[in-house]
This record gives sequence, structure tokens and C-alpha cells, in this order.
Amino acid sequence: MPVPIDSLPLPTTILPLQHVLPRLPLPKTPSAQRRSTIFKSSTDGIWAPVTPLWAPWPIRLSPEEAVAMGYDPANPEGLGVDEILGRWDPVDSSPVESKANGLIMKSSRRRLEMEPIILAVSSRALQEVLPALDPGDILSITRSGTFPDSPNAARDSIINILSTRKVLSSATYGPWSTRYAGHQFGAWAGQLGDGRAVSVLETESKQGGRQEIQLKGAGRTPFSRTDDGLAPLKGGLKEFLGSEATAALGIPTTRALALHTHPLSTLPVFRNSSLSPASILARVSPSFIRIGHFEALNPPEGGRGGRQVFLGLGTGSGGEGEEWVDNQAEKEEDEAQEGDPKERVIGNLEGLRDLALYMKALMGFSDSGLESWKSWIFKIIELNAKMVAKWQVYGYMNGVINTDNVTLLGLTIDYGPFAYMEVFDEGHICNEDDTSGMYAYRHQPSRILFALQKFAISIAPLVGYLHLNDGALPQGYTKGSSKEDVKEWATKGEEVMKGWNWEEEYWSVEKGQELDGWRARLGLKTVQESDQKRIKGLLSLLHDHRLDFHSSLRTLAYFDPIKASSDSEEGDYLPDFARRLLQEAGRGKGTHEDKIKELEKWLAEYATRAGTAQERAAWSSSSSDFLPTRLASFLSFNPSFVLRPSILSSLGEKVEVLLTAPYKDATSKDDLDNEKVERGIGEARREICNVLERASDPFRDWNEDKS
Repeated sequence: MPVPIDSLPLPTTILPLQHVLPRLPLPKTPSAQRRSTIFKSSTDGIWAPVTPLWAPWPIRLSPEEAVAMGYDPANPEGLGVDEILGRWDPVDSSPVESKANGLIMKSSRRRLEMEPIILAVSSRALQEVLPALDPGDILSITRSGTFPDSPNAARDSIINILSTRKVLSSATYGPWSTRYAGHQFGAWAGQLGDGRAVSVLETESKQGGRQEIQLKGAGRTPFSRTDDGLAPLKGGLKEFLGSEATAALGIPTTRALALHTHPLSTLPVFRNSSLSPASILARVSPSFIRIGHFEALNPPEGGRGGRQVFLGLGTGSGGEGEEWVDNQAEKEEDEAQEGDPKERVIGNLEGLRDLALYMKALMGFSDSGLESWKSWIFKIIELNAKMVAKWQVYGYMNGVINTDNVTLLGLTIDYGPFAYMEVFDEGHICNEDDTSGMYAYRHQPSRILFALQKFAISIAPLVGYLHLNDGALPQGYTKGSSKEDVKEWATKGEEVMKGWNWEEEYWSVEKGQELDGWRARLGLKTVQESDQKRIKGLLSLLHDHRLDFHSSLRTLAYFDPIKASSDSEEGDYLPDFARRLLQEAGRGKGTHEDKIKELEKWLAEYATRAGTAQERAAWSSSSSDFLPTRLASFLSFNPSFVLRPSILSSLGEKVEVLLTAPYKDATSKDDLDNEKVERGIGEARREICNVLERASDPFRDWNEDKS
């Protein structure tokens, strides 16, 4: 039976992350959670306790707030940063009774002043990954755009937890953020981490499996660098809809659960010299561990130490920016040079072992021995190869395939500059910052391979040690080892993995899955060697004639290969269908005879391929069932609704206007029209849910008549 979010059980099959993996050395003061901290590369920690702080940054304190805290605004002696930030610590209010999961829902007077606005909840995400979660009446509220007139404990719980108004914790469990590093645009970028993401809960169920709930845009963390940790509404909306649209197409991805915003007047986000409403996206995944987490624990030789410069940091108390940088790694390289040059510099290979074992177990590879490790590594390769193959088939453009944006589970993550390609173009770039085209459509498979190569390098010492020690990797395996030992392990590990031919396996899976995906989109059940050439021929035509990528394939579902192959009275079928393609998928370039001839030629070859006796038999033993069975399958792989950039842009603008207009129109706080505020919220909810409904069910026949 579904339960409120605060009562969801913690996982037991694989223990919670913070019960298994080492914690980063971070002081317990409120300011430590907000200070940009560069941890030593030799630190074995992976996560840090971080309470969400959905608030403007730098933190500002009004005279009225100072008085409420017992200080004289004119002479606030003793009022420091920790006192100001401490107002957010969830300890002030009386906690509710502890639940069966051992967690307590806490808050503070300052948190209870927040006015979160729930905008949308994904019913598909609830059903598929969190079936044990009771959302109360929240779905009906967001769909209808109405406001509740009666209390509902399950609804209030999900809003409070996912907006950070309240916090779930116990003596041994609470919100956290993680450290990772990575290569960005091919170059080592050093420590990165969850700069605006805070995980708040792990749970598991029989139907949904293990899931972690993470809040993106939840405020500053030790990994925020110069950022405020907040997320503008348009960005949160883009990832919310993008995640669910991608999942509905069958592409592996993290999921979006809920989207909150806050009144502009009390929580604005400053971007590009303008104000935007803030957003918190609640996203869900079995794990958010990325390749960058492993790179942080075993960085490249030149990346050890922590000399990173953060420019433009300010404080909330008028101090210098460097006060908000804690560079724990500043002297690490110098310390490493002292003493005997053969002295061990193991870094954090113990932490690397812990993280690898945790992910092995989470992915179902709990056996010891080198063969188990090989199977685990090949599973990571397979999952990522299948993911990027789906990207290619559906024209998904990631835009920024850095190693910190590639997960071990092969899930699409971090929908920043992403887009679905509208006109097929192998050189298409969706990220305006990608001036070199590194992440262009044609390069996506090779960039995933690059990330996997960096993963292989990061775990090479583990594989090498396993090979040299009969598959054993005990805790404390690095004790007494030297730099030369570690180098030997890494060299041997890379040699062993090269012998596995894992890169060849990657390309075999990626190319095979991609070809299978194209066959499905073209309504082909059997396999012919000429299929690759035929697919490339169609894609070239779509590119050359600027035909809409998605509409073309959807229209092609209604092509009748039997009728097209007839030389009798249906002789006009091929040119007529070519004109239909141009009419329904053309993009303002007109209908020209040369285009019709080229399309007609390809359609004739396609008719021969799709209408063979072998192909028809593969669809149905009955000739009368061939076309309807094929059509149903064809349509199930070619969406009628695609979350196009223009849809996201238009919706983002509309929703932002609806939510901000009442505040911009008001001349003062007393002049605010609250009825207009509620109307704007209701309309924004309906607009978002309208797009969400289509994005979550993209293959549905949305007002389509192709008979």
C-alpha cells in the first residue's frame, strides 16, 4: 500500500550510500556546507552532509530579521555568518513522531516561512519508479490548476520534502551531496561535484527497485564554486519535461518526479542581468554515480592536488571572496614531494575500492574475483552503448558529454543544452558553447567511448591488483605500498583490460543497437546486409531536402509496400506518396520534381525490401494482418509528439510570464493582486501538464488522420 514520502522505507538490499561509503572531512558548522571546498585528492570521502538551502545567495539579513534574532541592526555584535545561516538548520521546530524508517521530518522557523508552489508531478514516474509513494491529491491539483480546500497529509508531505520546507533525517542519515571530477570538452577540469543538487532520500520497492531522490536547484553546497546553487525556472522546466519525454521514447534516463517554484518577490534567481523565478526539480534514479566520481578518487597524474581558482566569489557579510573558498588541497602536491621520492602516494585508492564495490553490488555483481569485475565493467560498457545508440536513432542531442555527465548505469542525465534534432544533420550542434563541434550528433558515440576510456583508466589500479593477486581486493590492500606499486597495478590493469577488447565490444553493441533501432523505426522485422545503406540513403534525403526528421518517419508508417510494388492501376502511388512526404514533412522549401524523383526512387527500393515474402511472414502468418500489424508497430516507434526546442522555449516564456506578471505589475507589496497570482499559478500548471501529457505518451495518435 502506498505511503507518504516521509514514510518510504530506506533500502535494505543494498544499504544507503552514506552507510557504506566514506564521508568527506567537512566541519559541522552551517557555513561549511556553503563554502566552496576543494578537497585533497588523497581524501577517500565521496559524500558530505548538506542540508538544502533554497534561498538567495549571498544570504541577506534584513534589520527586522536581525531584531527577531535578538540583535541590534545598528550594532550586531556577535552576529556572524554561522548565526545567520543557522536559522535554516532544521532543529528549531518540534519534530513529528519518528516513522518506521527511523527518519524524522524537521524544519525551522525560517524554513516554514517559505512559500513553495508545486507546478507539476509526473504520474508516469510515480507509477514506474516510485509506485510505493502516495502523492495524495497532488496530481489532480496540478492537472486542474486548482488549489486545495482541505488538508491532505500525503500531499503536504511531498510538497514539504521536495521543496526543502522540511527535511528528513535521523542521527545516522540525512541529505547529502557528492564530490566528483571530470574531463570537460576533452580537458581535465579538476574537482566538480553536486554544485546545486542535494539528495534527500533513498528507498526501494518490489516494483520500482532501488531509487534515490535528488533535488536540483536546492541551493549552495561545498561544490558550488562561484554559483548560487539555484536553478532558474526555465532550466528546471526543461529538465522536468526533457527527462519524461526521453523516458517515454524508451531512452534510458534519470526520471523527473516533481517541479516546484517560489514567488519571485522572495526568491529571485539572477541570470544574464535579469530576474527569473527559482525552481527545484525532484529527479529520481537508482544511482547518480558518474564516471567523474571515480576520476575524483584517482585523478590523472597532473590533476592531483587542488590548485583551482574561483573568481567572483562574494559573501553575505561583506568579507572577501576567498573566505568562501576552503582549499584543503592547496599544499597537497608540495607535501607529496617531501621525504623519500619512493614514499607511497596512494591517494584514495581505498575510497576507489569502496565506491567500485558499492556500485558492483548495486548493479547485481556481488561476487568477488576478476571475472566478476570484468562482467561488471562490460555491463557498464553495454548500458552506455545502448543509451547512445538510442540517442542516435531518435535524434537526441546531449550537447555536453563530459565525463561528469556520463553515469555508470547508462542513463541520460543533466538536461542542459539538450535538444531533439528536427532536421537530420550529422554535424548538428545543439550547444552554442561547443564551437568546435566536439559534441555534434555524429560524435556522440565516440564521446561516450572517451568517457568510458577515462573510467577504465581510473579503475586500472584495481583491475591490476586483482590480476596480480588472484582476484583478491581486501580492505587495506594499499597498506605498505609505494608509488611504484601503484604504477605497476595501473599499468597491468590497462594491459588486462586492453586484452579484453572492450572497445571493440562497445562499438559492436552500439552499432548493432543503432541498426536495430533504425529497422524498428522503418518497420522492418527481418535483417538484410543492405539495410545500413538503405537507412543512410533515407537520412541523406531527409537532410538534403530539409524534411522534418520525425514527421517523415511517422508519415512513412502509412506507406503500403504491396500497393507500391504493383505495376497496374496503382502506378501513381509512389510519386503521390513522395508528394505526401514533402507536404507533411516539408519545412517551407516547396515541392519540386527533382525531390519527388529522388524520394520516389528510394521508396521503390524500400517497397521491395519491406514487401518481400520473408518480411511479410515475419509480421504475420495471415496476409490480411500484415499491414495493420506492421502499422501498429511502426507507429509505436515513431512519435507523433516530439518535445521540440520551440515547444520548450514557448512554454518557458509563457509560464514565466504567468508566474511573474502579478509581481511586476504591483507597485508595492500591498498592491499585489493575490487573485491574479493564483490565476497565473493555475494556468501555468495547466500549460505544463498539457505538454507533459503529450511528452509522456508520444506515440499516441494526437488528432492524427492518415487513413
